Amino acid sequence: MEIIVTRSRIAGTLPHYVYRALVPADKVSPERRKLTGTVAGPAIVGRIPCVRIGPLLAPERYFEMAHHERNELAPHIGALARRIETLVIRTSFPEMTAASTPIVFQLNADPGDACSWTDIDDLTAAFDRLEPQSDLLTVADLGFRHGDDRRAA
Repeated sequence: MEIIVTRSRIAGTLPHYVYRALVPADKVSPERRKLTGTVAGPAIVGRIPCVRIGPLLAPERYFEMAHHERNELAPHIGALARRIETLVIRTSFPEMTAASTPIVFQLNADPGDACSWTDIDDLTAAFDRLEPQSDLLTVADLGFRHGDDRRAA
């Protein structure tokens, strides 16, 4: 499965960046896209429709649960998604040193916008498979294949 990892600068005087890890929507089955919805990718990748990692990871039973029943499972899915995003982002952009990907990250330098398109194991409904080992996960466990295809804007 293809994954896009991006670093986008927020306009302003300090170098504040947003880091994202998303899956292009066209790489996700139409059935799963209907369940997860899509978001626009960052400008650096052309605002293409993408799927966030959390909804992609969710097991099928999650979508069948009543809304109030999801409250117990949702935080676990979110935590695993943040762990995966952080691993992938830190591998692609080592300057992002936070233990968990923050909404906005301030850098001392201004490296500019960048993106990396790479492959990762299929994360569709992978929650039950990955969650038991979430604290020990590495990018190798995810099949992340880091290439040299990083592009600057």
